[in-house]
Amino acid sequence: MPHSPQFVLNFATGSVGFPLSVAGASSLQTELEALITDLKTVAAGSQGKGPVRSTDLLHKEEGLRLELFCNPNIWPSPHAAKVLVTLKADSLRFSTEVELPRLLEDLGQHLATA
Repeated sequence: MPHSPQFVLNFATGSVGFPLSVAGASSLQTELEALITDLKTVAAGSQGKGPVRSTDLLHKEEGLRLELFCNPNIWPSPHAAKVLVTLKADSLRFSTEVELPRLLEDLGQHLATA
């Protein structure tokens, strides 16, 4: 099985790299773009519609489990939104909060260079 290209996730205090397939990155990017739509709906003040459901994303590849969580009801705009990212790989478990625009930029860069 070919090795997946290295994805670098940048966050406020550093970065972490791990293998992420192009298909996996593309899927995550699509799902995060749907989250942006939800955030825009909340920011526009969709009256009478109640809260928008939180977004839980799970991506699994060999030896890797990547979990993303975002509650679109607490952020004033997509540009302010943050995503809780949990990376589980073998004996490693790493969680951090990442700005949504930064995460999308990292995914775009990964797809452009893969």
